[in-house]
Amino acid sequence: MILRARTILPMDRQPLDNGAVAVTGNNITAIGSWAEIKAAYNGEVRDLGDVVLLPGLINAHCHLDYTDMAGQIAWRGSFADWIQQIVELKKTRTVADYAMAVGMGLEQLARTGTTTVVNVEAFLPLVTLFAETPIRVWWCPELIDLGHEGETESMVRDTVEFLGAHKNAGGGFGLSPHAPYTASRALYQAAAHSARSHGWLLTTHVAESDEEDAMFRLGTGPMYDYLLRLGRNMSDCTHAGMVRALAEAGALGPNCLAVHANHLIPSDIELLEQSGTHVVLCPRSHEFFEWSLPLLPMFREQEINICLGTDSLASNDQLNMFAEMQTLAHQFGDMSPECILQLVTTGAAKALNLGEKLGRLAPGAWADMIAVPQDGATADPYETVVFANKPICFSMVGGKMVLS
Repeated sequence: MILRARTILPMDRQPLDNGAVAVTGNNITAIGSWAEIKAAYNGEVRDLGDVVLLPGLINAHCHLDYTDMAGQIAWRGSFADWIQQIVELKKTRTVADYAMAVGMGLEQLARTGTTTVVNVEAFLPLVTLFAETPIRVWWCPELIDLGHEGETESMVRDTVEFLGAHKNAGGGFGLSPHAPYTASRALYQAAAHSARSHGWLLTTHVAESDEEDAMFRLGTGPMYDYLLRLGRNMSDCTHAGMVRALAEAGALGPNCLAVHANHLIPSDIELLEQSGTHVVLCPRSHEFFEWSLPLLPMFREQEINICLGTDSLASNDQLNMFAEMQTLAHQFGDMSPECILQLVTTGAAKALNLGEKLGRLAPGAWADMIAVPQDGATADPYETVVFANKPICFSMVGGKMVLS
């Protein structure tokens, strides 16, 4: 198949006007001018018209289980209070409810241009229920041993065995110790070791709120009080910040996605940079909590690889990566549209260790593409994409049409 478009954004080379992409099976065979590709390749031609054709977007952090929670949890100024609201709401949900929510979330993602998502999954059986999905999914079981510290080893072992018994041809697997306040050092050590051994991701929430930071650095605040009441061993508090704790547990590294990372000090950022850990920011979720992204300039200055995610609909109102890019663009007017688009294409692909297969249009890459309408006179195609105000009009994953 040959896809023709007014403009093509390969992401690893300059944009192409009146370009074309040749696709064979799951992969891109060639990319070039329409004249070049038409002369060299046969097959069905699909002229997409006045669009920008680009790699599918990668959502580096999502909780599909919570897709039906939109608008049900209020922000009342305390992160510990928000966590308690989620815990109570989850008690009313069944596995069937979560399965429905995952299906709804996948549909939203596909409709809005996401072709790959890193999903933190609280219910292992759902991995088997969604063996085939319209987009690529990295299933990362959420691991929490708060109140179950004696079961840490078996928890990780059973999860690894479960994932090892299943295949995920379209995507991949990972492990997700929830956060330093709900996952013990032993859990991080075991999960990190297993993830590295299997070539999987390790993704975890880190320093999302000032209440977590106060808990670990100072041994005080609402989060400290809440977890103390639950019987958590608080001996790790006042010792160091969360990034230092993860480093000491061996969790940081090139396969690690540190999500949020809002409350860090310079030495924390240095640890992230030295270890090759990736940072995932969720602009609209942070906006829900009335937080900014104060550390983004420092991450960029230290050349830490940054990705974007939507988080869940418990702290967002849509699973739309265009909305995330636009929110970031409005907050950081000095970031070019090209740089912002890299966060959801080449940067995210690097975090998945799939820089040759995802996030770019090039021979040998997977045929994961979307098209954004390009109206009017020729403009900066990166700006056209980032500030798109019309729905995508085409989507392909692995050479198969998702939206056409």
